[in-house]
Amino acid sequence: MIDVQFNRGLYLPELDLWLDPWDAKPCAFVSHAHADHFARHESALCSEVTAALVQKRFHLGENRIESVPFQIPIIRDGFRIKLLPAGHIAGSAMLHVTRIKDNASLLYTGDFKARRGRTAEAVNFMAADTLITETTFGLPSYVFPNAMEIESSILRFVHDTFADGETPVLFGYSLGKAQEALALLTEHGIPALLHPNVAAMTAACREAGVSGLPEPIEFEGHPVEGHVIIAPPNTGRSKLMRSLKSKRTAMLTGWAMQPGAKFRYRVDEVIPLSDHADHPGLMECIQRVRPKRVLTVHGFAKEFAAELRGRNIDAWCAMGGDQLELSIAQSAQRLITQTVPRHNRAICSLADFSDLCRLVGETNSRVAKTEFLSNYLKNLETEQDLGLAAVWLTGEALPRHNGRRPLHAGSATIRRALLEIPAVREERYREISLSQNDSARTARLVLQEIPLRPEPLDLPGLEAFFIALSQSSGSIERINRLSERLTSLHPAEGETVVKLLTGDLRIGLKEGLVEDAIAEAFGADAAEVRHAHMLTGNIGETAILARQKRLHEASLRPLVPIKCMLASPLERGEEDDLPLFESLPFSAPIWLEPKYDGIRAQLHKQGDWVGLFSRDLRPLDSEFPDLLEAARSLDGDFVMDGELIAYAEGRKLGFADLQKRLGRQMAGSDLFLTDQGHDFSVPLRFIAFDLLWRNGDELLALPLRERRERLDQMQLSQPFSAIQVQAAASTGEIESLFKQSIQDGHEGLIAKDPESAYSPGRRGKSWIKLKGVMPTLDCVVVAAEQGHGKRSDVLSDYTFALRDEETGDLKILGKAYSGLTDDEIEDLTDHFRRFTLRKERRKHFVEPNLVLEIAFDAIRSSARHDSGLALRFPRIKAIRRDKAPAEIDTLQTARSLV
Repeated sequence: MIDVQFNRGLYLPELDLWLDPWDAKPCAFVSHAHADHFARHESALCSEVTAALVQKRFHLGENRIESVPFQIPIIRDGFRIKLLPAGHIAGSAMLHVTRIKDNASLLYTGDFKARRGRTAEAVNFMAADTLITETTFGLPSYVFPNAMEIESSILRFVHDTFADGETPVLFGYSLGKAQEALALLTEHGIPALLHPNVAAMTAACREAGVSGLPEPIEFEGHPVEGHVIIAPPNTGRSKLMRSLKSKRTAMLTGWAMQPGAKFRYRVDEVIPLSDHADHPGLMECIQRVRPKRVLTVHGFAKEFAAELRGRNIDAWCAMGGDQLELSIAQSAQRLITQTVPRHNRAICSLADFSDLCRLVGETNSRVAKTEFLSNYLKNLETEQDLGLAAVWLTGEALPRHNGRRPLHAGSATIRRALLEIPAVREERYREISLSQNDSARTARLVLQEIPLRPEPLDLPGLEAFFIALSQSSGSIERINRLSERLTSLHPAEGETVVKLLTGDLRIGLKEGLVEDAIAEAFGADAAEVRHAHMLTGNIGETAILARQKRLHEASLRPLVPIKCMLASPLERGEEDDLPLFESLPFSAPIWLEPKYDGIRAQLHKQGDWVGLFSRDLRPLDSEFPDLLEAARSLDGDFVMDGELIAYAEGRKLGFADLQKRLGRQMAGSDLFLTDQGHDFSVPLRFIAFDLLWRNGDELLALPLRERRERLDQMQLSQPFSAIQVQAAASTGEIESLFKQSIQDGHEGLIAKDPESAYSPGRRGKSWIKLKGVMPTLDCVVVAAEQGHGKRSDVLSDYTFALRDEETGDLKILGKAYSGLTDDEIEDLTDHFRRFTLRKERRKHFVEPNLVLEIAFDAIRSSARHDSGLALRFPRIKAIRRDKAPAEIDTLQTARSLV
């Protein structure tokens, strides 16, 4: 037999030839032009049509492609090699290899389809001793309807949509199913508009000689009556497709055979048009090739191999892991032949809440979302239900206590809880999880496929479950409780519970919208609702106050953190990049305070209770216990706004140093640990610059000068002090103090209006930042990662690098995911998919050919990346298409900024 090895791809060592490997190789066979089977090999062996498509789609140089006609043998290293049509898409090929000295033979199918398609060459099997076959649909349950029935379903969907006055949208891969659908529509005289990606691939297919395809007409955002739109699956939420206000969508996929496919793809219809072989097609391949040995890859590889072994065929998964001691074939057959469960949905208040979430998530209209929410909230019978629902609509399972989230479950906990359910197979979970990239949707799809015993559950009952879960003694007890609860819920309610546990409903809902809905539901002023919510820290309590017409009773309380008042940046000059001090929006005298590079924090004290909170309202008690202990000795009760700073060995430490402590459990008065693990003492200070509450009196509405007077009356002792304030009456004085502040090692100044009230959470014109400028860096993208939630179908997280001018190597500096519009992200997604070198799960390693201008707040030394540097708050300022990768900044330039 011909030797076959597997290591991130199949390898024939005697030929030194890789078969559809995951990574770029010196020499590889490329079965077809889909991105998941392509890498930038030094030499790619493929069919003539695939060669044309690869050049068009991935811009691979012609000198790196060896194209071979179908059925024409070539001789190489003692082997006869022949390419055979695979029927998958246009140009797709099987590889048949014969060792000349002993006629040992091997057939590698790549992706194939046994049925005849409209745009792909008909499959041609050839006998072989060893068969390596794909098994995407390798379970007996995957039997597709006949071709006529599938095509009738597509045409019926199109005509029904036209009859209802809507635009039909067919989703299919831009290369393959899109052309199959287009050819079908063309035959029946139905015109189509093509998404730009589909149009490009259709033009490439026509140039390569594929028949039956019309001249592509590109869809530009304006529907035309009587025209179908064909688009790739990942464009459903793109701006181009969102421009269609009246449409009906259908996904063309073999996975339409699975329960819940409509929900998974979020479409109106699913139609089982596939470019793969179904289970009967796989068995036809076995019968026609008559192999002595079968190796399976992709999809249900282990299950199909086990089934073949049950038929006395020597068959194994090429990736290994077959369990000889278990009768996989029998167990797989039991799983396959059982009836797909249908779950009766209990009528209960949790089901009503889930339906509300679905309605809110299905509309992009802020007005419609608010209407759904307000109608739901005002019709809740009890105040307990109202309080719970309002909290849950913000994505919290339980209200925060002293700023802490009492219950949160990560994806690992959800995964373990689902796998604890006896009927859930890990392989199936993994397959669904990879396709969804979302714990809640994964949970729903997994639960849909197994027997459940749904029981009614009201909102207080779910709250009791969340409380019990938060009080679990350990992870095992928590996982067991969650697993048991999920089996007693309908899949829709199971999805809702998982969303709440992970802290995000992902229905396009933010706190502000919930506040608006509360205001509309109970006839309150939206500004009053926001103010009350900010003070109480509990949206549920706020909703109850609004219902009772008691919003005015909300007040600031110690140990309930509020959002910080924020400073706005000042307009900068063009030449020297210094702030334009004359544009300050308030008159002299102007209060000026140094801008520290520390951690913004609120310090609360009431009796013996002390709390420290970050600007995002997160408790910092465990990170800075020494500061809290010292605060207990301060006189009276208070809420102070200020900055945490520290000094060590004669130098002022910055945010980058302080953040080493964030998220770490610390003991005693030691702030940091050295690399050797020894403690050294660091003086930590809290610089107070505002007093918000004092001994029962709320001070937010008082002018800053009065709040400062009360702060000065407090007897603060180290490590606590009030910030230094200097008054300036002219632009010259401001500029002088600004330059002195920079020389003193500060980031700049904060200019404040002494008559201003404290406006929590607002970035107004009463506080103005006067900062020195941090330069941007031009970096090249080396990897792009699939996003999460509503960005799960685009590549939105970009890893960027600088060039080391000493070695010429690229060194990673960090990752950024903010600063771009949705349209720009879509464009970059298309770009990076075209230039993907290799893929590891959700991460695409790409050709370094696109430059981003990266802005940041600070740069520091770090072992996190191979550059030895890391950025604070990196964000994308611009896509620099005007710059070549050779023009990016160097590692040495970045080091000079530390």
